This record gives sequence, structure tokens and C-alpha cells, in this order.
Amino acid sequence: MLSNYLALALRTLSKNRVYATINIVGLAIGICACLLLFRLVYYELSFDRHQPNYDRIVQAVTNDFNPEQGGEDFTPGIPIPAMEEMQQKVSQFEHFARVHSMWPTITVPDSPGSKIGRKFATDEEQEQGVFVEPSFFNIFHWTWLSGDASVLSAPNAVVFTKKMAEKCFGSWQLAQGQTVLMDGLVLLTVRGVVDDAPLNSDFPFHVIASYETLKKNAELYNYNPEWGSTSSNDHAYALLRQDFSGQAGQLAAAEQVLAQVGQERYAGRLKTRGIKRWHSLLPLSRIHFDDRYGHLGLHKTSTSRLWTLSLIGLLVLVMACFNFINLATAQAASRAREVGVRKSLGSSRGQLVGQFMGETGLIVLFAVGVGTGLALLLAPLLKRVSDVPDEMPFLGNPMVWAFLALTALIVTLFSGLYPSLVLAGFQPARALKNDITSRTVGGVSLRKVLVVAQFAVAQALIIGTLVTVSQMSHIQSLDLGYKPDLIYTTGVSSDSTSVLRFESFRQQLRQIPGVELVSFSTDVPSSDNNWAGNFSYGRGSDDAPFHTFMKFVDADYFNTYGLRLVAGRALQASDTMREVVLNQTLLRKLGIANPEDALQKEFRLGGGKWLPVVGVVEDFKANSARDEMKPMVLFSKKDYYSTVGIKIRPDNMAATTAQIQRVYEATFPEQVYEGEFLDERIANFYRDEQRLSALCKGFALLAILISCLGLYGLASLVAVQRTKEVGIRKVLGASSASVVGLLSRDFLILVVVSFAVAAPVAYWLMNQWLQDFVYRAPLAWWIFAATIVMACAVALLTVGLRAWRAAVANPVVSLRSE
Repeated sequence: MLSNYLALALRTLSKNRVYATINIVGLAIGICACLLLFRLVYYELSFDRHQPNYDRIVQAVTNDFNPEQGGEDFTPGIPIPAMEEMQQKVSQFEHFARVHSMWPTITVPDSPGSKIGRKFATDEEQEQGVFVEPSFFNIFHWTWLSGDASVLSAPNAVVFTKKMAEKCFGSWQLAQGQTVLMDGLVLLTVRGVVDDAPLNSDFPFHVIASYETLKKNAELYNYNPEWGSTSSNDHAYALLRQDFSGQAGQLAAAEQVLAQVGQERYAGRLKTRGIKRWHSLLPLSRIHFDDRYGHLGLHKTSTSRLWTLSLIGLLVLVMACFNFINLATAQAASRAREVGVRKSLGSSRGQLVGQFMGETGLIVLFAVGVGTGLALLLAPLLKRVSDVPDEMPFLGNPMVWAFLALTALIVTLFSGLYPSLVLAGFQPARALKNDITSRTVGGVSLRKVLVVAQFAVAQALIIGTLVTVSQMSHIQSLDLGYKPDLIYTTGVSSDSTSVLRFESFRQQLRQIPGVELVSFSTDVPSSDNNWAGNFSYGRGSDDAPFHTFMKFVDADYFNTYGLRLVAGRALQASDTMREVVLNQTLLRKLGIANPEDALQKEFRLGGGKWLPVVGVVEDFKANSARDEMKPMVLFSKKDYYSTVGIKIRPDNMAATTAQIQRVYEATFPEQVYEGEFLDERIANFYRDEQRLSALCKGFALLAILISCLGLYGLASLVAVQRTKEVGIRKVLGASSASVVGLLSRDFLILVVVSFAVAAPVAYWLMNQWLQDFVYRAPLAWWIFAATIVMACAVALLTVGLRAWRAAVANPVVSLRSE
């Protein structure tokens, strides 16, 4: 029986090659899209699932409520004394560990006692360093290749991952007992080697130093054991006891105790400014997806983005299934006689359904093969729109095969069941008399609905693409308040020995012909920095009811980056805080309308000394376009500088940057040089938006392609079914253009109806997306006008090509065909 069904299916498909090809191509495109998106979504959802205590691991985080600043602030940082109190008071914690993140440079000395040698830098996203307590390894599982967690009890001890050990010493077996220099200052001994973290880990540590080392080098790594200091580099993790397994209700007991930690201290320091602070727990299952809390500087993925991508992939596949249903029901009339003969010879309805479902299954099987091949071919393109590493297994992953099998089964049932039931339900007498037409099948209305649904999805994706492109163009055209062009940046260590070489480095850079200006600062004008603190304005006044954000900059900062002053002057050259410059937003929040009125007033940061206000700078974008303009104060403090901004001339930039690198490596031989242009750093702010825009473009193209395939197939069937009508009209004098219009009109009406469905839905969805941006482009009318024009043009071109072939055919042949 199965072999008979297979032979019949192959014969039918061979007989209807055009429609079989359209169905296979459409389904293959849908399956390819779904398979690629499954790879992306599966990778993101798999983060940290390898941890044996996945459901019991939590991170303590900090929440601040400030009514003056419009709501809550979130940070993963915990004051160090608060960590100590948590460890003592929260009995629900089975294990607790403090972690301090860093991005060190490791030097393998050429000889004992030397500070010169081979240097290896860690990367902010792919490789990191941390100071941890030994209890960290009671919470998180790592495979030890040599040594154990106890080695991290002592100061100046470090553990490398296998990758880092091989990078430094050629073989991880040679690392044990070796001496290395961290950041050119801290001498460490390698006491152990652990296996590399999996690619889908939120803890890509490669240099793991003991927490005691951090305490010994407190000033170098900003270890501040005071209640008033909260650094986003200080993290706390815990393992809940077995009877607190991580579910929401079971977390409540631990959070109830945690919420009381530090309240006496915070009440005294923050309550007078109306700020409420408390600590809460973030389960490991949410760390990768909760972008309110930055986690060790890593890129996060929101669950809403994953749901959006999954929905888009599903819609593309459903559109391909709609094509199959449309073409199958439209072809039903041509197979009526076949059904009548089979029923007359004794075939049951169930057998006919089995035969037609077998044909569908064969088409889906071919489509799965073609779609999988396309996915393998296009897999490298995922790197442009996601963080999926090339090393992650694709077809070697059993879950991929399970997904393909499930997809094939669902697509076969979804695409084939309705057409099979329709075909198998024909009455033998009517079928043998050829008394069944495409209109009497009962699928005309369904086909129209499916065509409308297809083009509604396609047009919604087109609108989404145009909106994202418009928003990115708007962001790129924003006035940042400074000039990012031709600014070359590099990092520099702010340790005491490096600081002594800053001026020499500046003078050497200025001697390079292509260099115009050089500035040292904590960071560039637009960055991820959110360093903030309390302040007072005007001697004798209380703290202001909001925080101000800070940047520590030198006197050349304003000219190098093109900041514009609206009153007073820029900072004068100084190694320490002697005067301040405020921005316009800070003055507005203080109720000062005239910038001149702020000059020579006094300003105090925290409990520091009073400093004169010497200038007011025009607002500049300190973060991304998603954030509102922030109150800002600029100081000078040489010990905090970690960024060098270099204004270069446009001619011969390659030679200039090469000379900058040579000077850097000669001045700071213990540090690793990494330079990039400022506009490249700014572009990283909008990586998610750029990826979403690219995905929208790709899937809009796929949706249009699938819709066009379906339209072409339906137009071909309509042209065949109306062959005699076209011939008669031609004999009676109808022009080719009028025939094309006749065959195309109904399809264009469906496209217009689909736009009426897609436009309001797309408007609402994209308006919700734009709410994430403080500075957003309007949803202009031209976006919707361009969408309907584009959709109609594509549909007319697709249907028109097939209609033109029918219109120019010889009417004599057309009349003989029936």
C-alpha cells in the first residue's frame, strides 16, 4: 500500500511539475527561515543551562526609587558592606560569593622580575577577568584540570582557563606554578587551570584571581568597603538551600530578609533626598534576558526579541503553507475525475485522504531537504544579526533534527489535511460528469482569505523595515552636541606608574603630523558610563533631590571632541578637582534659566570640598538615543583617566594610526594597544536595532517572495481555467492590456484589503517599539504609502507576467484547448 501511494505521489508530482516546484520552493524558504531562527533562539535560551544548580542560583542586585528622576534605577552592583551583611543575615543562602569584574592585561615576563614580556589582553565581551572568593565554585560548576578552589584563599593567586593558559604558555599543563604580571603591576602565581566555559555561558571568565588579591590592591581596582560606594563591578551570587529551589514562591522568603539588608544605613544617607534603596534577587534563568541590570558588561537578549523572531519565522512558514492550500484547492477541480474513478473502483474516503496526504508529505520531505541545505549555506549570515558563534553545532545538534521532524509533521498536517478532505469528499457521480469547478469546490473564499493573510504579513514586515530604517537614519542625524568625526580612541591604564607617563605620551602624539589634539578622560562623550552621585549646589545648601552624572576630563577635552560652551570657560589644566563645568540639563533641573547665573557659584560632589562653577556646556548625548538627556558635571582628576581621544586629520589616516600605535607601545610596553574610531563605538549602541532592521529586511523579502510564488501559481491556474473566456474576448476585439487587467484586478483588490488589515497592526507594533527611544522618528505617512505602492507593484508584476502570456496567446489555440 505504501509503495503504491509513493508511486502515485511521484507520478502526480511529475505531471504537475510547475505547481510542485512552487510548493517545494515556498515551503523550503519557510523551513530554512525557521531553522535559522531556531538555531538563534535555541542558542539564546540555552545560556547557563549546563549549570547543575541552574534553578537555585541567584544574583543579588540593587534597586533605587527616585521620584525626582522619574522612577527606578537598576544596577547589578552591591556595596561591599551590604554583601557582608547579606552573607550573615540571609539564612536561605547555602553558599554566597563576592565577585569583582575586571578586564586585565596579562604579561608573561621574559625573565624573572622583568615587567617586559608577551602581553595578552582580555576582551570586554568574549574574555573577562574576575576576583572571586573560593565559595564561587560551590555555586557554579567548573571542571578543574589542575588545582582546586581552595587555592583562591590566598592573595596573589590566579587560576587560568585552558584557553588562557595555552595562549600564555603553549600548553595548559605548563601553566601550574608560573608567575605572571597583571596590568603591569600585580605579580600573580598560577595555582590552577579550569576548563573553558561553554560558549553559551554568561560567565566567560579566563582570568580568575583570588578576592584577597583585590583587597591587597584596593586602590588599583577601586575596592571601596564603604556603604556610600556602589560599583557595577561588585557582584554577589548565592546558592539557595535545597528547600528554596528557585521558584518564585520559594524565593520570597530569601528576598524578604534581603530587603532589610542595609536599610538603617540607606535611610540615613538616602531618605533625606527621597530615594529608597533595596536589594532583590535575580534568578540565573533571568540574568541573560533582564537588560535592566548590566551583567559583567555582557550583551543581553530580551525575551520579547526572541518571541518576535520566533513569531516572524512561524509566520513565514505559515505563509508557505497557505500557498500549498491555495494551489491544492484551486487544482481540486482538475483532479475531480480521478477521484470519481477511484471511488467507483472501491477506494474509501480514508484511502484517498491517505493518498493525498502522502503527496503532501513527499513535497514537504523534498522541501525539508532543500530548506536544510539552504540553511547550511546561509548559516554564516547569522553572525551579522546575532551572537551565535560558528563553533556551535548545527546539524550535529539532536534538537535540530527533532525540530525538523516536528516541523515536517506539522507542516504536512497543516498544509495537506484540508485539501485532502476536500478532494476525498467529492461525490463520484458529479466527479465523473466533470460537474465540479474551482468555484463549486468551496475554497474560493478560503483562498481569498489566505492571500489577504499572506500579503498582510508581507506588508507588515515592509512597514517594520521602513520604520527601523527611518529610526536608524534619525539617530544617525541627531545632533550629539559634539563632533565624533575623526576621533581615534584607545584605552590606557590609570595606575600610578602609567599616570606618570601621560604627559610624555601626549607630547609624543602631538609630534605626529596627522594628530591635531589629544585628550585624556574617564570616557568619551557618548558611552555606557553611568557614574553618578549626590551633590550640593550653593554653599550651605542640602543635597539636591537627584543625582548628577560625572565625567572626569582634562582641559583639552572640550576642543578635542568639539563640545560647545554656552557660558563661562572650559576647565583649566589640572591634575585634581579644582573647578567644575555643568551642563544645561543640570541647570534646568535646579531651576536656573540663565547659564550666566551659575558661574562662580559653588558645587560639591558628595561630601567633598566646594568647587567653583567656571562654565556651562551645551547638552551632549552621554548615552544612546534610548536615554533622555542627563544632568552632567565635568571635573579634572588625572588618576581616573582611562581613555585617550585623539583628533586626527583626514589625510593618510592609516599612517597616522600606525604611528599612534608605535608611540603607545613604546610608552606603555606592559599594556596591550587597542584603538578604534569613536563613530564605531557609537554604532555599537544600536547593534540590536541594526540587527532587527537587517532581520526585517530579510524576512520582508522572504515574505514577498513566498507571496509572489503563491500569486504566480494562482494566476497560472486562473489563466488555464479561463482559457476559453480569454480566447472569446480576444476574438471579440479585446486588447491584451484589457485582458491583463481582467485577470489581475481581483488579485490587486486582495492586496489592497491586506494593506487595510496590516497597516493598523503594524502601526501599533512599531509605535510600541519606538517607545524605547527618547529620540524617535515619527511614523510618517510616506512609510504606509510606500508600502501599499510597493505591494501593488510587486503583485501586478507577478500576476501581470502570467496574465500577459495568456493575453497574447493565439485565440484559436485557446478556443481549441477546451
